[in-house]
Amino acid sequence: VPSIRGQLRFWWRALHAHRFDDSKALWEAESALFGRAADEGGGRSPVEVRVSVEKSGDVDPDDIQLYPKAGKPATPGAYALFPARAETGTGAKAAPRRKPGTTFTLELRGPGPVLNELHNVLRAWILFGGYGSRTRRGLGSLTVPGDRGEWLPKEPNLAELRRLLGDDVFAPASRAASETPRFAGATLLVGHTLSQKEMGIQTPMLSEAERAWLTALHWLRDFRQGTNTGARKKGAKKPSVSNWPEADVIRRLVPAEWTHEPRPEHRGTVRWPRAEFGLPIGFQFLDEGPHEKDKPVRFDLVWKDPSARGDEERERLASPLIVKAMPLADGKFVPIALWLDRAFPKGGVVVLRMGGKEVQRSEAPFDKLLGRGDTTLFKPLAGKTSLRDAFLDWLVDTGRARRIAG
Repeated sequence: VPSIRGQLRFWWRALHAHRFDDSKALWEAESALFGRAADEGGGRSPVEVRVSVEKSGDVDPDDIQLYPKAGKPATPGAYALFPARAETGTGAKAAPRRKPGTTFTLELRGPGPVLNELHNVLRAWILFGGYGSRTRRGLGSLTVPGDRGEWLPKEPNLAELRRLLGDDVFAPASRAASETPRFAGATLLVGHTLSQKEMGIQTPMLSEAERAWLTALHWLRDFRQGTNTGARKKGAKKPSVSNWPEADVIRRLVPAEWTHEPRPEHRGTVRWPRAEFGLPIGFQFLDEGPHEKDKPVRFDLVWKDPSARGDEERERLASPLIVKAMPLADGKFVPIALWLDRAFPKGGVVVLRMGGKEVQRSEAPFDKLLGRGDTTLFKPLAGKTSLRDAFLDWLVDTGRARRIAG
């Protein structure tokens, strides 16, 4: 129940954040609905949440295969599941996951007007959210059994989303975006589900929901890592060389024995464009750069607010991008990419850490992670001022998805 209540709070904020002038007013309205720590005015929520599990999906104890190895195929969805893999260095076993198939009844009790307000929140959670870890990468996605017309769209279009949510929740708001992710001003793309053959997956046989999820997940994987998209160098002796600027920026900032000099296209200002996908981001150079005891030194992109007390580093900044399978009323699923509208942390800068210590001169303001005048080896970034535009335009321009809203 606490986990589901937390999800409902997130999607309530996403639906309503544009109505409030500041975070204090938003918090007061949210806590009046969902509850808060008790004070002189009390903090109990008028909404009671109950969950009854009818069936639990089987636990999958197998390790995550990031790549085909020793005759075993790569685990479908390994790009999202890699945090659950076993770690040989620490001896940690693979984290157990639930296979598809858990069914449960969610019951909300409270005053009528309050429950009416939560109908749209529930729909948003079912369509765009999930339960458990890494829901922004499509894990723990939901659907509704039985009569779905009240909760799910008949077609993946804006008219159906307006019918369900009561309004065009994606319409830009008059109030500027805050650091709270919101639907107002967000962008939604919908694609067509690929077959297993098109995705290069032989076994096991996947359901349509899993194929829709993997289609959306592979959009992100290919954009960040694919040789077919130009994200990585193709046909060279070291095909893993990244065409994103971050690796060359690290080579420029950190004195070490590097295999090659930073390429001319990445010798400009310090920039970390992938930070817009969310933080932290880890880097390791296996065959070059600084090593300790024959192990590569870990680099991490984190962020901080220089004006804040103590100038402390903050590791986590959740991704505004959601890639997943969206359920439809006919029982089918479609792959989607939803980029929620969110302002960068005010005054925040992205910084590089090496072995836990900040690298000097590695700061880059959030609003300058990508500039129109930047030269780059990864062509989808050319001429773009934000990663949001680069990724979403790439999906549309390559025919992978079409724009539904935003």
